[in-house]
Amino acid sequence: MVTATADLDQDAKARRGFLLALGAYFLWGLLPFYMKAVAHLPLIEVISHRIVWSVPIAAAVLVWAGRTADFKAAIRSPKSLAMAALTATLISVNWGIYVWAIAVDRTVETALGYYINPLVSVVVGAVLLGERLDRLQIAAVALAAIAVTVLTVEAGKLPWVSLALAFSFAAYGFF
Repeated sequence: MVTATADLDQDAKARRGFLLALGAYFLWGLLPFYMKAVAHLPLIEVISHRIVWSVPIAAAVLVWAGRTADFKAAIRSPKSLAMAALTATLISVNWGIYVWAIAVDRTVETALGYYINPLVSVVVGAVLLGERLDRLQIAAVALAAIAVTVLTVEAGKLPWVSLALAFSFAAYGFF
């Protein structure tokens, strides 16, 4: 009986996680339309709004998740504050590139950047964190790398926007 209840709890958590991820990716997919709609605004204004509006939303999530004690502990730690400053800088660079690229009609390069990002994150995990990939995972990464290579060759130039997005987001995730 206990294992059946635990399995139901696990299934409910998995279903909830899937639905939350689906919602997040759906909203993320709509983001370029919004960014294009505000492309006439100065880049710094768009990024500032993203930062300012992120604070109350993040605070609401912390309260909802019951994680305010973690936040209080983090703001008392100079190391945590330094890490927060570093990651805030990295995500601001990422957002700046993204908002600029959408505004100047380089949306496909932004999409490629977020496609490349998991590949960069896998390399960071393997090289810096010592994570090991099994054969199937190596095959998946190789196929994705081949796809990126094909897309880059077809474009005829180095996709610096894509690479900047991928590496800045991977660095943000790492730190």
